[in-house]
Amino acid sequence: MYNLLKIFIAIFVVHVLYNLINYLRFNHIETLLIGNYTDNTDLKIKAKTHKNEIVNYIKNSGIKDKYIPYAQPIGFGQISSGTVSVLENILNPSQDIALTVADMLLEAKGNYWSRFKNSFNPFYWLKIIVFIPKYLFSYLGMSSNNILIKIIQLIYWAIGISFTVLISVFPDEVKTFILSFINFS
Repeated sequence: MYNLLKIFIAIFVVHVLYNLINYLRFNHIETLLIGNYTDNTDLKIKAKTHKNEIVNYIKNSGIKDKYIPYAQPIGFGQISSGTVSVLENILNPSQDIALTVADMLLEAKGNYWSRFKNSFNPFYWLKIIVFIPKYLFSYLGMSSNNILIKIIQLIYWAIGISFTVLISVFPDEVKTFILSFINFS
């Protein structure tokens, strides 16, 4: 029981610190990004050197990449059009991309602050416990709308309900079984 409590406290502390540190890193990331839009060559080089740091700050906050439409003349009366990824072109000085990046950066800061505050909300942790299979598969990069994940989630709930019923109906037998299992290992 105490080991489980220690694990939960460790997860809680890591969650709080990770989101607080990322929230506080905002000014550093913003300074790097703004350096790209100045005439100072050293600041531009520093921004280009830390491009992955800026992109990862935004991605790790849970913000999805945005796409901006473009159209440009290519000559002879022809126009090239399409969409460009904002995160792949994060250091592009185009006004459309720069404004979108600034919005995404502010949104990332807000996400980190929201996660930090949620760390102290017991309902946030309860939601994670109830939907742990969905969160685990989401962490592994699978879509939570996948039918396999929903089936695994239902099995998880069925096992949880079964154990709850067993513990409430046969508390002494379950305790004896668990202790014998622990002592057997």
